[in-house]
Amino acid sequence: MEGYAVAQLRSITKSDRPSPDNEHSWAAVAVIYNPCLNAVLIGKRTENPSDPWSGDAAFPGGRFNPRKDRDLVETAIREAREEVGLDLTKDAELLGVLDPISPSNAPNINVVPVIFSLKDCNPKLTINETELSKVFWLYISDVTNYVKLNVMIKGFPRPAIIMGDVTIWGMTYRILRKLLREAFGIDLPRDPRDIG
Repeated sequence: MEGYAVAQLRSITKSDRPSPDNEHSWAAVAVIYNPCLNAVLIGKRTENPSDPWSGDAAFPGGRFNPRKDRDLVETAIREAREEVGLDLTKDAELLGVLDPISPSNAPNINVVPVIFSLKDCNPKLTINETELSKVFWLYISDVTNYVKLNVMIKGFPRPAIIMGDVTIWGMTYRILRKLLREAFGIDLPRDPRDIG
C-alpha cells in the first residue's frame, strides 16, 4: 500500500513524459523523495568558474541530450545516475512531472522537475565530484527551521533555506516551495519569481 506522502506527491504531478520542442533549451531535474526519511535529496554543485550555478544547491539534473534521451524523464534518470550513482529505473518509482520552470539567470531554459520515490530507503550514493561537492537528505519536517527571509543573494533579497554551507534559493527553492505547499501543506515564504 502506498504511503500518504507518496500519494500526495503523485497527486500534484502529471503522468505524461514530456518531450522537448525545438524552440527552447530543455533540462530536467530528479526530485528524489525518500519515504522512510520523509526527505528529498539535495546536492551542492561543485565550485567551477565556468558554471553559472557553481556552488548552488540543486537537485540532480541537467540538459536534455537528444543523442541519449528520448524524453525529459530519461534526462532526469541519466543525470541522477551520472551525479549520484542512482539508477532510478530500478531504485525508485516515477511519480510524475511538474510543469516546466526556468532559472532566473537563464529564462530561455525550460526545466522539468521529475518526481521519484525511492524503493530502497538506504540507497548507496556515489557522488560525481566534478558535478557535486556533496549531497544530503533534506528532511521535510525540518525545512521551516532553516528558512531565512531577505537573504542577499547575487544582489537581491530573497527567501532561502540555509543549512550550514548550503543555501537553497532560486529555482531549487521554488520547486521545493511548490512541493511542500501542495503535497505536504507546508507554506514557505514566496520567492520573487513565484507565480502563485
